[in-house]
Formats: sequence, C-alpha cells, structure tokens
Amino acid sequence: MNAVTTTQRQLEGKVALVTGASSGIGRATALELARRGAKVVVAARRQNELEQVVREITAAHGNAAAITVDVSKEDDLRKLVDFTVSTYGRLDIAFNNAGTEGVFAPLLEQDAERFDMVFEPNVRGVLNAMKYEAEVMLKQRSGSIINNASMGGVIGFENASVYIASKHAVVGMTKTASIEWFRRGVRVNALCPGLIETPFHHRGIWPSAEVQQSFAAGTPAGRWGSADEMATIVAFLASDDSSYVSGHSLVADGGYSIA
Repeated sequence: MNAVTTTQRQLEGKVALVTGASSGIGRATALELARRGAKVVVAARRQNELEQVVREITAAHGNAAAITVDVSKEDDLRKLVDFTVSTYGRLDIAFNNAGTEGVFAPLLEQDAERFDMVFEPNVRGVLNAMKYEAEVMLKQRSGSIINNASMGGVIGFENASVYIASKHAVVGMTKTASIEWFRRGVRVNALCPGLIETPFHHRGIWPSAEVQQSFAAGTPAGRWGSADEMATIVAFLASDDSSYVSGHSLVADGGYSIA
C-alpha cells in the first residue's frame, strides 16, 4: 500500500467486504480500498493468506478484519455480512469476487457434476451474497455492490461453456438487481476483467508461457493486465465518483473482446 493524499481517501468512513481476498484481484482490491480509507473485511477459504492481507493493511495504518468463507455455502455468506456489521457497524461496499473456472472442456463433455461445481460459487454464491448484502444496504438506503463477472460475462470462449454461462448469469443478476435497488440507494455493477496476471488465470487454461504470450499478443494492449489495475476500477465503482453508474458491466480486458 502506497501513501496517498487526503483527496485520494474518498472512501474514508466506508466499510467494505471483499470475497476471494486471499490473492489476485481480491487481495489487490482489499489493499486499494483500505488505502483509500475504507475499513475492510477480507474473506476467503485460506486463513493464513487472509491474515497476511490484514497485516499488510494494518502495517499501512489501515483497518481490516478477516473471516474464512466458502461462497458456495449460503450460511457462510450470511455469517460474512453479520460479521462485517458486528465488527464495523455497517456495510457500504461489497466486492463479490470469489469464484472458480471449473473444468475447461468441449460442451459435449460437460455434465451435471461439472455444472454444479461452477454454478454453486459463481452464480448461487453471488446471488446469496447480494441478497444478504442488500438487506443491510437497503436499510441504510446506500451502498455499492460490485460483482466479478470476467470478460466471460460478455463474450464466448471455446471449451468454456459452463464457465461462460455462469459469468453471463452474473451479468444478468447485476442488471436485474440494479433495476430493483437503484432508486432505493443501492448501486450494483459488474467488473469484467480480461487476461489478468493472477494465480487464478495461470491455472488450467494457460498451460504454458507460450500460450499465455500468444493470448497477450492477441489483445490491442499487447499484454496481460494487473490485479492492481482491476482494483482501481473496483474502487471507482465503489465510490461516489460513479454515483450515476448502475447495472453496468465494465469490461477491462485490454481490448481483447473487440479485437
């Protein structure tokens, strides 16, 4: 976390929660939100990594707490929101980032087990998270929810039918929730990252450095994006700078989806 000026601390007094915060985009976002003044609850399945994120935030004079969560379990998500409110008194920002890519394979090889493996965290998890988050935010008549939909929420991808379907579902839920809640003070948007340098994106589908480089070369940007770049976008969507933005799927893919 770098030092920031007072004018950059536009999230001062806000309370945020971030799922999938132990690494990658979730970790970078937790650090960025704290850097901008928010109190942050970090959630994931790996306790040791979460505690490291908390240490980094507190070492930079931020305020953070950790809780282990499996987003495929509804009760865990209810406990996450309860923990956030009991710890900090409110909830202003939620970044529903955790998810899985499942098994990449031709559509004809997909089955119910693989479908459930992906849809439980990616779709049901986001749905349940939004439900409990919104219960708090609607009472406050304020809040910003950001869902990680990936560029897979707006394009197709060979051998990724179930994953793509799950991310399209996240985009659809984001749009619908925005319609229902915007006039009641709660904004809902989606972040759609492309090729980002994270442990998540270097598993499975990217088996070699050559494949990674070929995909990067195919983007107008000519490179992979960084988790820090995604974090600043989430911070924008979380802040009053985006007060008239809701139901939007912000594609941050270096131009991949249009190339």
